[in-house]
Amino acid sequence: MHELSLMASVMDISREELSRHGASRLLLLRIRYGVLDQVQPDAMHMAFEAMTAGTPHEGAKLELVEEPLGLRCSLCGHSFQPEDRNALYAPCPSCGETAPFVLTGGEGIFLDHLEAE
Repeated sequence: MHELSLMASVMDISREELSRHGASRLLLLRIRYGVLDQVQPDAMHMAFEAMTAGTPHEGAKLELVEEPLGLRCSLCGHSFQPEDRNALYAPCPSCGETAPFVLTGGEGIFLDHLEAE
């Protein structure tokens, strides 16, 4: 369950931001993650609740936004968002070639938005 360590890192960053802006209580935390990161939303919510319980942040809202896979053909330059990860190994829908694709989305975890008081 890598969600616990992911949430611990996000909470560390959140606390630094709160301190930097003179805030003491987290109200909303929005995290964007790529489909390739295999994040389990339920596990993220459980980790968030466990880490905020008994703290001034208890009751804060967690929003998780999954970013779709984005690919660009390295031959024709066609960009697309396939429905299935297996498209990494499929022919380009534009030129039909099976050249490697450039990953343009669907990977990475980001603290997207934070609200505090």
